[in-house]
Amino acid sequence: MATETPRRNALMACAALVVGALTLTACGGSATADGSSRQSKAQLARTADSVTTKTAQAGTASTTAAGLDYVALGSSFAAGPSIPPLQSSSGAAACSRSANNYASIVARDTGANLTDVTCSGATTANILTTNQGSQPPQINAVNSGTDLVTITIGGNDVNYLGSMVTYSCQNSGGTNCGTVDQAPINTALGVVGQRIENVVNAVHARAPQARVLLVSYSTLLPDTGGCAGVPLTADQRVFERTVAQRLAQATITAANDTGATLVRLATASHGHDACAADPWVEKYKPASGRTTYHPNEAGMKAAASLVESALG
Repeated sequence: MATETPRRNALMACAALVVGALTLTACGGSATADGSSRQSKAQLARTADSVTTKTAQAGTASTTAAGLDYVALGSSFAAGPSIPPLQSSSGAAACSRSANNYASIVARDTGANLTDVTCSGATTANILTTNQGSQPPQINAVNSGTDLVTITIGGNDVNYLGSMVTYSCQNSGGTNCGTVDQAPINTALGVVGQRIENVVNAVHARAPQARVLLVSYSTLLPDTGGCAGVPLTADQRVFERTVAQRLAQATITAANDTGATLVRLATASHGHDACAADPWVEKYKPASGRTTYHPNEAGMKAAASLVESALG
């Protein structure tokens, strides 16, 4: 890893997969009650005899999604790049989509029928309107028969991981690291909540009876200080924590405004950051084959447990 070029490191960290002519860039929230008045099959199923109980790292989760049609949408924090094994689903290799990402774990635990179209590098536009290479907009996977949808999105819209990787490259003595312009990031943070709302509203329009869960991004930095594995200055850590907090708040607001259920992974992962003794995410220079500043197996298991708990 020490001789790895910054360009290659940035590609790994941001899951910047080049698909055709498109380069996929970086990836990157908390739970209120479901404010929706819809009576979805997912809600009705919670009273069915198929209830199972699972004890997992994030706690005990009662799950009731057996037999439901489940669609997973989102960016790399949902796709799970570099967590083996790779899925066999269409586009899995191009999107670095793991068979042990949180959606796959939830589907195995609950018996739900999963269609996973998460893709590393996805933005809200890639869910709604814009192809990623040969991958069509993710929303196409949602239809009137969809019962359950999970979404993790917004980090790429605000260059969350991209800025962390660029700073880390610069502070590690790298070359061709690029630069970080905080102004457009702050501008994007001002509109990302509405973009997330647009995604949820599009899901509701295509699947009026579906239950929608917004899953926040894992916490990457400790609340205070840093560590050698996360080469950011004090000012840079302050900026990146602010980005994470504003993204989390945008996700909270989007959930409240659309009636989606919010899954508080950002909150639950405090104390499991990249500097922690029990990390749920990787450091800047992880073990060979792993992806910088992205969830590991423990992080995906914890996210799955939270989703299952939210399902009731």
